[in-house]
Amino acid sequence: MAAHDHFPMFIKTEGRRVLVIGGGSVAERRIKTLTEFNFDITVLSDMITDEIKKLHECGRIEYIPGTFEPLKPEEDAAYLSDVYMVLACTNYRAVNAKIGEVCRQRGIHVNVCDSREESTFWFPAVATNDELVMGLTGNGNSHSTVRKAAAKLRSIIKERQY
Repeated sequence: MAAHDHFPMFIKTEGRRVLVIGGGSVAERRIKTLTEFNFDITVLSDMITDEIKKLHECGRIEYIPGTFEPLKPEEDAAYLSDVYMVLACTNYRAVNAKIGEVCRQRGIHVNVCDSREESTFWFPAVATNDELVMGLTGNGNSHSTVRKAAAKLRSIIKERQY
């Protein structure tokens, strides 16, 4: 078996700020996963899906209408200060790349949804029940393999077949 380049780690989530930049379907899926944990979630986007809107309306997330602008550090402090991690989930490759660059420069953990190479961490498939939390990721070659394995794990732990 080959050595792996990434180690799975579980972190304390309570009180940690997460900034999700983008409001489409990828952002929605990741936000739904994040809401299973005690993160303080802020979404920065000029548009959001109906599901994200519902999460905002019920107070689960904060929503800032707008777009990411790579401003000077003193100008973008409003949404980057005290952020533990950022998810770059826009529909624009150049914007996601710039978000990744800015976050890496500032030492902020960043997941760039369309570039594993530009990410400092990979967003896992997550399976949970009252007793267990599992994260699963692949090597980047087959998203469908990870999706199928995660679905199987979710089924197993939901039915408590362990």
